[in-house]
Amino acid sequence: MNPAIDKLKQYLEELEARKSFETIDEKAEHFGKIIQVRASIGQLELCEKFAIHAGSLVSVLPESGNIHAGYLAVCDHESSQPEHWEEVLFDGRQVQFSSGDLIIRK
Repeated sequence: MNPAIDKLKQYLEELEARKSFETIDEKAEHFGKIIQVRASIGQLELCEKFAIHAGSLVSVLPESGNIHAGYLAVCDHESSQPEHWEEVLFDGRQVQFSSGDLIIRK
């Protein structure tokens, strides 16, 4: 396990153990921290699961100029001719990407 995730989980336990607050604002701020730490743990676990690291290339799909256009993932079979390309299915389903979606190369 990633030591940063372990530290965050330990910190989360400490935050969740606190039960008394002097004001509503202090309590709201505290719960905001809990939400942030949980989100951070989830993000780090996602990166860990897919081996995404600081050196990974992250690109954003560009605007297509047409609100009805989208992107598909294809296997080109080492051919520059689209009729030889085959659409890549994800869990057996077509996934259409949109402008603004992220592409991550590990």
